[in-house]
Amino acid sequence: MDLAGTLAPERADFLRRLQNGTCSHGFIVEGPKGSGKKAFALWCASALLCESADKPCGACRSCRKVQGGHHPDVHLYGGGDKAITVGQVRDLIKETGWIPTDGEKNVFILENAQKMQAPAQNALLKVFEEPPAGVVIFLLTDSRRGLLPTVRSRGQTVRLSPMEPRDMEAKLKLMFPRVSQGELSAAVVYSRGSLGEAEEFLKRDAVMRREAAAEWLTVALDGDKYRLIGLLTASKHKRDTLLPLLDSFLQLLFDLLLEKSGGRAVLLTEEQREFYGNRATKRAIAAMCDVTITCRESLESNGNVTAVMTRLATGLWSAANERG
Repeated sequence: MDLAGTLAPERADFLRRLQNGTCSHGFIVEGPKGSGKKAFALWCASALLCESADKPCGACRSCRKVQGGHHPDVHLYGGGDKAITVGQVRDLIKETGWIPTDGEKNVFILENAQKMQAPAQNALLKVFEEPPAGVVIFLLTDSRRGLLPTVRSRGQTVRLSPMEPRDMEAKLKLMFPRVSQGELSAAVVYSRGSLGEAEEFLKRDAVMRREAAAEWLTVALDGDKYRLIGLLTASKHKRDTLLPLLDSFLQLLFDLLLEKSGGRAVLLTEEQREFYGNRATKRAIAAMCDVTITCRESLESNGNVTAVMTRLATGLWSAANERG
C-alpha cells in the first residue's frame, strides 16, 4: 500500500538516502495542514522497519503493523490541540534508550511540533541532535519558524508541496462520493493545496455552518430585524459552536466582497451570486464584516453570548438596510 500518496519526490529522496547510508537521524517535515506530513513520516517508518529488500513493501509483518498503527517501535507524540509538554519529552528521551522490540530502529514521530513551548523544545534538543544508535526522530510542523533556531539547525528539513488540484479532486471524489461537482471544485480552490482543509470544508458540520451563515445573511437582507435577532440568539447556540459559525459567516462575507470587487468568489453558488449581488452593496458588506469581527472578538473575550449576538444581529440589520 502506498502511504505517501502524492509525495513521490520526497519519498524517492528518502529512499536514496536510506539505500546509500546517508539517511539522517532527525527530520523536520514541514507542510500545510493536510499536506500529508504524518503519512510521509509513517511511510518513512515503514521503509526503516521493512523486512523485505524492496522497502517499504507494504506487505511484510512490520509494514502491516506500521500501517495498522500498532508497531511497538513506532512512537507517536502530539496530535490534537494540546502541545507536547516537557514531561512528555522526558518520557520520549527515556524511550530512546529502549532496545527495539521488533526491528532495528526506534522511530519517534512528533506532531504539531511548532506548538511546543521553548522549555519542551530545549529539552528535546540534545536527543534530537545526538540520539542513541538506531533512533530516528520526525518533527512534523506547519511551519519550521515555530521551532527554535537551535532545533531547526539540527534536523534535515523536508518540505511537502501542496497537492495538485487534479490529484486532490480525484481523492476527494473517493472520500465524498455524494458531494456535487460544484462543492468539490469549491473545496479544491478553498484548500489551496491542503487536503486536510478540503476535507474540513466538505464535512457535514462545515456544510451546516455555511448553510446557517447563508440564512443569517438572507434574513439580514430581507430586513426582518426581530427574526434575525431570534435566529442569532437561539438557545442552541453556545460559545464554542458560535465561534466557528462566525468564522463561516465572515468567509461568506469576504467571498461576497471579493465578488463585488471584481474577483471570483469561492463559496457562493451561482444562485447566491445572483441573489446577494442584486441585494447587497459593497458598502453594506464591508460594514457587516466590521461588526462581525468586533462581535467575534467580544465573544472570544468571554463577552455575554446573548448580549454579543443581539448586538451582532442589530449591527447586521443596520448595515444591510442602510439607505443612501
